Amino acid sequence: MAGTGTRSIDRDRYDVLVGWKHAAFDDRLILHLQTMEGASRVETSHVVMTAQQATVLANYLLKVAGASPPPRPRSRLERWFGS
Repeated sequence: MAGTGTRSIDRDRYDVLVGWKHAAFDDRLILHLQTMEGASRVETSHVVMTAQQATVLANYLLKVAGASPPPRPRSRLERWFGS
């Protein structure tokens, strides 16, 4: 508020992620995130992103979680010849 000598403080909102799903939309991906704040109702946010953004986000989350991506499936030739 101007002129009162008090500072306005932006308060961040922290929710708990309780679910998610995705849907394809043209060349984009829509990520549906379900969150709860305390014991209140579930809220859904929709985040639209490109495949590249989704890949960057996935790699970032793996890195900060200290995890590694799942191993890629072996090809048929690799399964046959043991490579």
